[in-house]
Amino acid sequence: MQQTSMKYIKIFMFAIFTMAGVMIHTGSVQAGDYTMQTNLNDMAELMSKWSLQLSSGKMDPKAQEKLSQLLSQTSQVLRDLSSKSGDDMNREHHNRIEQMKSDWDPFDTAGRM
Repeated sequence: MQQTSMKYIKIFMFAIFTMAGVMIHTGSVQAGDYTMQTNLNDMAELMSKWSLQLSSGKMDPKAQEKLSQLLSQTSQVLRDLSSKSGDDMNREHHNRIEQMKSDWDPFDTAGRM
């Protein structure tokens, strides 16, 4: 009788640990997808803003030089996003995108068009 109840306890504990593991894994995958989606949306927004400013024809050479550097960084981030994954990588991409936004602030003419 004791062996049977001990067997059921072990099975129950195994089932609980398995469910917890699956829930943790699923939660981390969803969090990573959300972060990647946020990064891609932020980049799309930046590129749209840059496109509008380029099409205005009112960019000085210094702004064009800065934008070419930022577009190069954007290209690298997109390459990284397509090949690497993980929470640390997504956080790093987010930080790089935020840095690109702040680097472009002095040249941002979106509100003046």
